[in-house]
Amino acid sequence: MKNKVSFLLLGLLASSTTLFAQQADETAQAGNEGKTKIEYGRGIAYDLKESTTATAVATEEQLSHRSSINPSNLLYGLIPGLQVLQKAGYAWEDNASLLVRGMGTTNSKTPLILVDGFERSINHISSDEIESVTVLKDAASTALYGIKGANGVILVTTKRGTQSKPQIDFSYQFKMGIPQRLPNFVDAYTYAQALNEGLQNDGMGPRYSDAELQAFKDQSYPDAYPNVDWVDEALRNRSYGDHITFSARGGGKHIQYYTQLNYIDDRGILKPTDWNDGYSTQFKYSRLNIRTNLDIKLSESTQVKLNLFGNFNEQNRPSKTAADIFGALYQVPAAAFPVKTKNDVFGGTTQYANNPIGLIAGTGYSRPQGRVMFADIDLKQQLDFITKGLSMNVKVALDNYGTYWGGESKNFGYEQATMDWETGVTNYKNLRNEGNLSYSSSVGTVSNHFNFEARMNYLHDWMNGKHKLSATLLYAMDKNKVKARNETTAFMDIVAQGHYVYNQRYLLDVAFSASASSILDPDDRWGIFPSIGAGWLLSEESFLKKDWLNLLKLRASYGISGRADYGANLYRGSYGGGNSYFFKSPNPVSQDGMREARLGVPGLTYEKSHKANLGVDFMAWNRLSVTADLFYDHRTDILVDATGGTSTVLGIDVPQMNSGVVDNRGMELAARWSDKIGDLSYQAGGTFSYARNKIVEMSEQYRPYDYLKRTGRSLGQKFGYEVIGIYQSQEEIDNREVKQYLGEVRPGDLMFKDQNGDNRIDSYDQVPLGYNSSCPEIYYSFDLGVEYKGFGVYALFQGAGHYTTLLDVKSVYRPLVSNNTVSTHYYENRWTKNNPGAKYPRLTSAGSTNNYNTNSLWLADASFLKLRTLEIYYQVPEKLLKKVNILSGLKVFARGHDLFSWDKINIMDPESVGANHPTMAQLSFGVNLSF
Repeated sequence: MKNKVSFLLLGLLASSTTLFAQQADETAQAGNEGKTKIEYGRGIAYDLKESTTATAVATEEQLSHRSSINPSNLLYGLIPGLQVLQKAGYAWEDNASLLVRGMGTTNSKTPLILVDGFERSINHISSDEIESVTVLKDAASTALYGIKGANGVILVTTKRGTQSKPQIDFSYQFKMGIPQRLPNFVDAYTYAQALNEGLQNDGMGPRYSDAELQAFKDQSYPDAYPNVDWVDEALRNRSYGDHITFSARGGGKHIQYYTQLNYIDDRGILKPTDWNDGYSTQFKYSRLNIRTNLDIKLSESTQVKLNLFGNFNEQNRPSKTAADIFGALYQVPAAAFPVKTKNDVFGGTTQYANNPIGLIAGTGYSRPQGRVMFADIDLKQQLDFITKGLSMNVKVALDNYGTYWGGESKNFGYEQATMDWETGVTNYKNLRNEGNLSYSSSVGTVSNHFNFEARMNYLHDWMNGKHKLSATLLYAMDKNKVKARNETTAFMDIVAQGHYVYNQRYLLDVAFSASASSILDPDDRWGIFPSIGAGWLLSEESFLKKDWLNLLKLRASYGISGRADYGANLYRGSYGGGNSYFFKSPNPVSQDGMREARLGVPGLTYEKSHKANLGVDFMAWNRLSVTADLFYDHRTDILVDATGGTSTVLGIDVPQMNSGVVDNRGMELAARWSDKIGDLSYQAGGTFSYARNKIVEMSEQYRPYDYLKRTGRSLGQKFGYEVIGIYQSQEEIDNREVKQYLGEVRPGDLMFKDQNGDNRIDSYDQVPLGYNSSCPEIYYSFDLGVEYKGFGVYALFQGAGHYTTLLDVKSVYRPLVSNNTVSTHYYENRWTKNNPGAKYPRLTSAGSTNNYNTNSLWLADASFLKLRTLEIYYQVPEKLLKKVNILSGLKVFARGHDLFSWDKINIMDPESVGANHPTMAQLSFGVNLSF
């Protein structure tokens, strides 16, 4: 009820402010000048042409070709230096991972994300309200954020009002999701054969007789010998959703407004969701966003920006999680039991209590809810009466987050069917009775995030613009109060920044920030972060002034940024459960004790990122633009484990220490050509980035061989055994001089290379394999857009290289083991005596520590090229709309996202390996109307 009241209040406020703004100046003239300035955060903005920083922007037009529940998915391939990687999950959890210039630390690589200048998640807002996304990559820009800027900064700016007559926009999209690369599993008859084969390979007798195999094949006794395609029974081939947006913007001389209502829902891919009375267990998500942004001119020298935002969302799912359901789908064999027996009871056995359909339809439902509310105000006062160009800003923001959970759960009943071959009768044994629904609820995360900023700005030029100076002095603090013990954090920043331009061609940026965090040791909470940037506008020099040359600029920067998003009580240490003790007499009672679990980190400090950047910007013929950057990031004082330097005789987890060092270097390139020939307009562009890191120091434990050392390798480097073949016979095993001690070895098992020449295969024979599996070293994209008389096509491709993944899904990595089913891919490529050149080792029901470890067989090249976006649209010409005299804009479109992937992994998505919700290709059909 409280959420509904809050929503109504916000809705009334948004509507009333919109109407008030419309009435404030009915005679306002339309049209605002195009943007010539770029936002660098902290309220600092100046001409893009005069920038010395490595900064890249995705505009509203670029973002408009893709739609997503989570706006992080809009950014694939749009911004050089920003690696955006897809993750599988429910549609509303499919938020992409974002990395700026790869990885530079062993800890969190997440960049700082700010929405309208405050630290907020981009995925809370709607994609339709975003005006631009700016990525700050070098120290000249990230040093402004002090102790939070080392991993890069992403600035999200929402849309604002304009001095124009009211413009109403309405859009609707119908969306469909298509599961990608679901695994194919063998049928019951093949599984039974595979299990017999695995048992035989383990030196045991078969599980199924010939008669039982025939029963699986002809389905003569379907309860005792079923054949169930669990994926087909559990999942439908489409998800469905709606995306509706209504917005109004405009205003007069004194008030401009932008108001938006956005509604999104998604209905998932589960199939048997209506087997209950009164509720559904479908994966569902619905979200209502409401925003009002106001720009109010109180006087000629006083302006106010007021932003209000609300996000209200609700989920629905079975009482069991997606991990439970898909884990069962990828484990339970087709031969295990029927979906339901002839008695209308869920099937199950003593080995399998996880009937996938029972988990979906028979465990009740869960309905998590969440709400997010942002409110911020920015007061700007011109102080020209003191000195011309002086102004002051005060900004205050209060954000509130809350999650709640409620639902009804129960156990489903199941029974096991067995066949009596002597009597020909199928017998049924009840293994669990149907439970009753039991309601429960809880409060999840509740937090309040308070921000305050006070800023003095000075902007002045003299000698007819020969000298231009922009300077800022800022104080900022934020406090995040969380409903949890010792989780509240606070940060403080003092920033001084200056931007100087001489003779319209020589550029200089200097910044200095002091930053503190409550997370750090009280005696060492402040850090100093200086930076400097310089640029030279060669295109303004007389010897290079040409009509065709629009811009040629060289720039360089160097400085320090920090990172300290550790646990709130890391410097204090932690406590955990200890031994129990007996108290009282004469009847002692056991009481649990406490013990020190980990020592605190002495002198806990922040990471220091020493960033250097060289760049060039080029523009010619008003059509071609090129940007290139070289960068180097030297990260020091990284928090690493101290086990390598401390004896285990201490008897307690040793503290971590700030002794890690990582180097990260690379390059970025972006180019674009845009032109118009008559009624035909077109554009083509591309980006390419390369980033390679190296661990210089990590307090690594002693390792006897250099090839075992993680130091000197890249972050996330995989280590494992190098496969050189498969043993074909026991004789080959016995005669090989090198012996393997990783587990029992039988014919059909993997053969590994002896790396140190001791004729033993053990843990000392692991070597670096492939590349890291967290972030590709190479990331690139290219796009093409063509429009002719309103008809248009746009396509964006994005790819990655130098990227490795581990094929550790149940069906591929450990078939039959722990009662797992078998994929058709593994079965068709397994070793047998008749298939000695197989890709995979023998089947085994008992498992094999020799085969199922990290080795070169299970590592795959995850490089890919994906068609991220394909849009076909028709924009009705204005001259036709004038005849209607109602609409000012009409666009109909069809879009596809993540439609195709060209890669070397055909059995799963290279970006999302594992037994979880599949990645989804998206199709949407929609219309945009403007009034």
